[in-house]
Amino acid sequence: MKIGVIGSRGFPEIQGGIETHCMELYTRLAGMGNHQITIYRRRPYLNSKNKNASFRNIKFIDLRVPKSKSLETLLHSFFSTLHALFQNYDIVHFHNTGPGFFIPLLKMLRTKVVFSYHNVSYTQKKWNFAARWFLSFSEVVSMNNADFIIFISDIIRAEMEKKYQIGKYSVIFNGVCLPEKSTRFDYLEQLGLQKNKYVIGVGRFLEEKGFDYLINAFRKANPTEYRLVLVGDTDYPTEYSDKLKSLAKKNNVVLTGFIKGEKLNQVFSFARLFVMSSFQEGLPIALLEAMSYNIDVLVSDIPANLQIGLAGDDYFRVGDEKSLHDSIVRKLSNGSTRSFDEILSNKFNWDKIVLETSAIYESLFSKDETHMFPKHKHNSNKISNMRISSDFKN
Repeated sequence: MKIGVIGSRGFPEIQGGIETHCMELYTRLAGMGNHQITIYRRRPYLNSKNKNASFRNIKFIDLRVPKSKSLETLLHSFFSTLHALFQNYDIVHFHNTGPGFFIPLLKMLRTKVVFSYHNVSYTQKKWNFAARWFLSFSEVVSMNNADFIIFISDIIRAEMEKKYQIGKYSVIFNGVCLPEKSTRFDYLEQLGLQKNKYVIGVGRFLEEKGFDYLINAFRKANPTEYRLVLVGDTDYPTEYSDKLKSLAKKNNVVLTGFIKGEKLNQVFSFARLFVMSSFQEGLPIALLEAMSYNIDVLVSDIPANLQIGLAGDDYFRVGDEKSLHDSIVRKLSNGSTRSFDEILSNKFNWDKIVLETSAIYESLFSKDETHMFPKHKHNSNKISNMRISSDFKN
């Protein structure tokens, strides 16, 4: 089956939740042997490490677009869709609402389209009025023209059901891989960190991530034995990201920038506590990754985080600096070890996600209208440590 994928910046070694989602999903799907997958990538994010990456049964189409907050996604999605019109794909899979604006072009040729809804992007503060309007309208287009819709969380599904008469859909969560923890700590030494003596936050430097009040809460907690480490960066410099980096520097916060591979493995392997201070998430892969390392976690009580099903004392009141401060003090004084294996195995299993997604493709391809899809049922198969089939090395 020929499948085109539109909506991510690409992979590997490219920052972003959708990018991580696509890499884990499509490398596994391609490894099954019965799918030929084409990924549309954006050239500004390619470098010597990832430009020539090779994966079994995956082809990359690298398109040149300006690295621009307002135009990049729009132009890349448009050019990708134009190219897809002439490739005779069996299915084209769009990821998120901005790219979904162009779904009707493919529907004119009766191409089968799957649409994955990752996050309600028009509520993000980084967008101006015109961008929010466009993303909101793109949601309407995507929801009304896709042949099948995949929601990555029950929260998004419930919100969309209030607004639309949805046809075929399924809720398929993000997944996580069980890691092999690093035994090295040379990168930590470069950062001036000690094992198990630092707290981490992971994500893009956007207002919705709440890193500014995390820094303030950590400073007031004054855990003299611990450092705060922020893993990530901004795609485009903004007034907020500049202020955040200045605030971090003033408060002796370690900024790693965007890291993957062994460097990220070391940071996760020896962290004492993971904190997610977000005001908004879809289904946070960074949190799932932290849980896969059995790090103690502390997250805001937004619906997207509550659906993970953590213990009550793993949550604090979103946006409440004092609640976060008190929770950090409590967590660091407890010294508890954690195991999240059961939660991850039951709900966030990439191997199960791959099988569910493949079943959707097969049903659309065969035009078997009798096929039924589970909307909220998730089996409890154990997560396997299946490795990605790739010539790419970190």
